[in-house]
Amino acid sequence: MDIMRIKIVTSGDRFLPNESAILIMNHRTRTDGLFLIKAMYQAVAPRVTSQRLKFIIKATVRHIPFAGWLIQTAGNLFVRRNWKVDEDHLSRWLDYELALNRRCQLVIFPEGTDLTLFTKWRSNKYAKSKGLPEYEYTLHPRSKGFTYLVRRLQQADYLDAIYDITIAYPDRVPQNELDILRGKMPDEVHIHVKRTAQTDLPKDELVLRDWLEDCWTQKNRILKEFYANKKFSNETWPAAVCNRALLWIVICFFIAITSK
Repeated sequence: MDIMRIKIVTSGDRFLPNESAILIMNHRTRTDGLFLIKAMYQAVAPRVTSQRLKFIIKATVRHIPFAGWLIQTAGNLFVRRNWKVDEDHLSRWLDYELALNRRCQLVIFPEGTDLTLFTKWRSNKYAKSKGLPEYEYTLHPRSKGFTYLVRRLQQADYLDAIYDITIAYPDRVPQNELDILRGKMPDEVHIHVKRTAQTDLPKDELVLRDWLEDCWTQKNRILKEFYANKKFSNETWPAAVCNRALLWIVICFFIAITSK
C-alpha cells in the first residue's frame, strides 16, 4: 500500500455532469467533505469543469482569514442555524442562482453536525420524544432547510435529481482536522451513491420530510451491512486516491488560521 495515498472506493449510481442537483449526505466526521470533493471530481474526469459543487456551511467559517474569503467567492452558502435568518438568505441565494441560469450541485448535511457519542445521544433522545426510531450509525436528519430547498427548485423547474450519499470509514476514523494532523488517516474511505430523479420525488412538503427520514432509515441499514462486510457493493467505480501529504497541508493551514 502506498502510505501517501488514501483509497476512495465509490459505488452505486453515477453522478451526471451538468445536472442541477441536491446532494444529501450523512455527516460521520468533520472531514467528510474533503473526500466527497475528490470522489465527485473523479466521477466526471476529465470534464471537471462540469462539476459545480456548492456547500452549505456554518456562517462562522466566513470570518476565517483568507479561507473564509475563498469559500465565499466560490459561491458557497453560509447559514446561521436560525431559520428566520437562514430562510431569507436561502431565498436570495436561490434567486441569484436561478437568475444566472447556472446549474450546480448543492451539498447539504441534513444532520447538522458530525456523529459523536454526545450528538448521537442528543439525537436519539429527540427521536424517542417524537416516537422515531433510534439510529446507531447516523443522527436524525433535520428536514426544514432540505424541504425548503427542494420545493423552491421544484417550483422553478430547476431540480434534476437528488443524490443520497453515504460515507463510511472501514478502518481509522478521522473525527476532525486534528486527528489527521496526528496521523489518524484512513487507508480507505467508502462512498455509496443513490440517485433519485426529479420525476420520482414527492411534491408535498410533509411527504418530502417523510421521504428524507426514510432515506436515513435505509442509510442506517446499509451502514450496518457495510461495517459487517467492509464494503457497500462488489461493483465499484474506478478507484480514486487522495494524497495524504496534500491533505495534511490543507488541514494544517485550516487549523493555523482558525486558531487565531
